[in-house]
Amino acid sequence: MYTYEWDSSTGGYILTPMPLTFSKEPRPVYYRELDILGFDRYWSYPRDDSAPIMWAEANNYIYRGETIARTKGGSVYLTPDLIVLQEPDAADNSLITVDVAGMVQKNAELLETLSQETIQGIYNIYREYKDDVDVFYVAFSGGKDSVVALDHVQRALPHDEFFVMFGDTRMEFPDTYDVIDRTEENCKAAGIQFYRARSKLTPMQTWKIFGPPSTTNRWCCSVHKTSPQIRLLRKITEKGDFTGMAFTGVRAEESLTRSEYDSVNVGKKHSGQLSYHCILNWNSAELFLYIYTHDLIINDAYKKGNARAGCLVCPNSSGRHEYIKRACYKEETDQFL
Repeated sequence: MYTYEWDSSTGGYILTPMPLTFSKEPRPVYYRELDILGFDRYWSYPRDDSAPIMWAEANNYIYRGETIARTKGGSVYLTPDLIVLQEPDAADNSLITVDVAGMVQKNAELLETLSQETIQGIYNIYREYKDDVDVFYVAFSGGKDSVVALDHVQRALPHDEFFVMFGDTRMEFPDTYDVIDRTEENCKAAGIQFYRARSKLTPMQTWKIFGPPSTTNRWCCSVHKTSPQIRLLRKITEKGDFTGMAFTGVRAEESLTRSEYDSVNVGKKHSGQLSYHCILNWNSAELFLYIYTHDLIINDAYKKGNARAGCLVCPNSSGRHEYIKRACYKEETDQFL
């Protein structure tokens, strides 16, 4: 929604009250990603994942507002090339972590305005549809988007007016399951119902039936996410033909297709399924800032260099992302490869 400028004093960024026409989707970079890519051959930095050291926009790595390196290429088995753009100082090649508290303080007012608008939008949708739907729920994946979406929904609505649902493909990053467990505990403490939906068939069984998922035949989402969730919703509502409203973490900046979404979407796979994309116009700069501001759970997959937290093997993923995934979760990924 807002654009941002790099802030050399904190090592972070500052949101500016100007509409954002295009986001480069910045993300925090922690020491483990730097180790995987070979930054330690050129710089020294603290092995502390309580704060990021720099930021990345696509394959560009930005430290204190300056692009110091980028990666090129890479695949499942091929290490991406690390191209150093600014040679480290021979006398001092040390990097320091981002002053997260300072960054949060500088952005507090604008972020709170954005957050309050989002909360109001969720409440308005709830009021508009409460007499027409059987259930409201948060579609939770364990990634940054759904973490922020859930936090806003639980701030906007009574906790007994919605529940949380995780579609477990059993192909998720191992770190995602840690987020799910912790979120389920937090929901229980807050009086929010938490459900896990999964297929009766294991991934190994379905892969033998359908073959590997591909860009032209992405059966994996239907078999391991959509169908199990619909079945569970029917069980919860005790209706074969229910109407549900899902609060999602879908964002326009994630893809060209999603940039064309309306905030309220009528599902095509199930006639009674509605979705409200409550953070549709947020960008990743705002998302991570919100997570740091409210001390929300950060999936460890991001701290290891994964730009997205999804399935271990995905036909829509390629290049550097595939290398990072396998470097982080070799044993789990190799069973599918």
